[in-house]
Amino acid sequence: MATNTPAANPRFCSDCGTKLKADARFCHNCGSSIHERPSRAPSGSGSKALRWGVPALAIVALVVLSVIQLGSGGVGVDSGERVSFGAGVVQAPDISSMSPEERADRLFNRVMRLSSEGKPDSAAFFGPMALSALQALTPLNAHRRYDMGVVALVTGDVLSATAQGDTILAQRPTHLLGLALAARAADARGDAAASKNFRRRLLAAESAEKTHALPEYTDHDADIRAALELARKR
Repeated sequence: MATNTPAANPRFCSDCGTKLKADARFCHNCGSSIHERPSRAPSGSGSKALRWGVPALAIVALVVLSVIQLGSGGVGVDSGERVSFGAGVVQAPDISSMSPEERADRLFNRVMRLSSEGKPDSAAFFGPMALSALQALTPLNAHRRYDMGVVALVTGDVLSATAQGDTILAQRPTHLLGLALAARAADARGDAAASKNFRRRLLAAESAEKTHALPEYTDHDADIRAALELARKR
């Protein structure tokens, strides 16, 4: 009568956890040499997947959250969440209880501050959120179009910045912010002739335009002064 002999204990690759053939000298999955090292159960691969999967899931969750909020009329990350960019961490503004105007201003200021601090990746992350908030303030006036154009420049969208400057000047050819934005967009395109022309027009329009005391001239006084100083040097 035949007797049943117990099967040899299965062996598993100590690097990837793959079940090995009885006489295997190398893992057929990852190629590691066996050398009779202590085997381990496949659960090791699960722990490795868990170790790498948790950060990946966190990143995916953040992206999904941003997409959902943008799609529903929101502007992405809010409620004071901390967002990581490489070695740095940026505190997202709490915009959940703000009015549309406050939300747009807060995000615009955040993008400008990050850009001035030399944090282009962080500024580019919040840029689309700021643009979405600004676009919601319809109908768009020259002030908001200037804000959108500046954010577009920060995020590298030179064509959109050019379009916003052109739209402002089509409505008011001597608008100081429109001319300043158009000059910056021309610089970004590498169009020296257009840049020089816009700055010449800016200097010519300065005195008359300042008498109108438009609200956006007060809000962006520093931008206008910087644009005029640069125009005088060129």
